[in-house]
Amino acid sequence: MPLLCGLLAMTLHAGTVTAAPAHTLALGAYIVNAPGDPSQIDAFTGMVGVAPGIVMWYQDWVTTGNSAFDPIKMDAAASRGAMPMITWEPWDASAGPNQPAYSLSAIVAGAHDAFIHQWARDAAAWGKPLYLKFAHEMNGNWYPWAANVNGNTAAQYIAMWAHVHTIFRQEGAINARWVWSPNVAYPGSTPFAQVYPGDKMVDWVGLDGYNFGTSQSWSQWTSFADVFGPSYDSVARIASKPMLIGETASAEVGGDKAAWITQGLLRDLPARFPRLRAVIWFDEDKETDWRVNSSSATLAAFRTVAASPTYRGYLP
Repeated sequence: MPLLCGLLAMTLHAGTVTAAPAHTLALGAYIVNAPGDPSQIDAFTGMVGVAPGIVMWYQDWVTTGNSAFDPIKMDAAASRGAMPMITWEPWDASAGPNQPAYSLSAIVAGAHDAFIHQWARDAAAWGKPLYLKFAHEMNGNWYPWAANVNGNTAAQYIAMWAHVHTIFRQEGAINARWVWSPNVAYPGSTPFAQVYPGDKMVDWVGLDGYNFGTSQSWSQWTSFADVFGPSYDSVARIASKPMLIGETASAEVGGDKAAWITQGLLRDLPARFPRLRAVIWFDEDKETDWRVNSSSATLAAFRTVAASPTYRGYLP
């Protein structure tokens, strides 16, 4: 479904005039166990008051029951009005970043071609639009496809992307939208330009970033604008593609999470990040409690965002 577009509209809010963006955004979520258990999507919808416009989940290349293309999962998301987005991970998710079998050179050499061809054929057979957030956060050091770990180089990352992208074209899987989604830059991360495959092989550009607050020994409270601002500017200079937030969330500890959501998603994002067209919330209690219902105030803030006319968009 195409993005809903319109002229810049002015709305009266809390006694002040604020500008609604000239485009609407899609609001999605990673929901634990969904869409394998579609009831989790329904429960999330009931909790936040609006069905997610995107359902994102993770699939590695190894785990039994989770590696193959699954049209049932795709239909579970699509039938609820959500765009399916798979964060597609070339590794064994039960192991760490040092996996020679999933080095970039091994993938380029064809070690996994049979699997990739089959996955692409199945995607083509399904036939409906899907978003493939492939080999994400490659500028970090925690995945075996990342540049400068597992014997990899940045140039090999681009070659690997081209190799897999070509197989999908060979199999006619033109319904896949390719999302390149690095982590926001941090000291020591690989520069974006070194691992960008180029506009001809990328359909959407994403960014993954979190406000860890004071949940970690190395972290501090950081606004949405500061989490994404510098990286957004850098990526916008090297890519002309539409942009989205591939993963985000905030901790509760160290600040006001409800205010972070309201300020970031209702004010900062429309004003500071005009090329963004979608946001995906990571709804899991993992490194810290990222969930939208980590407190009653946080849930109320997220419900306000979900109900806003700003978030009535759809990914095409």
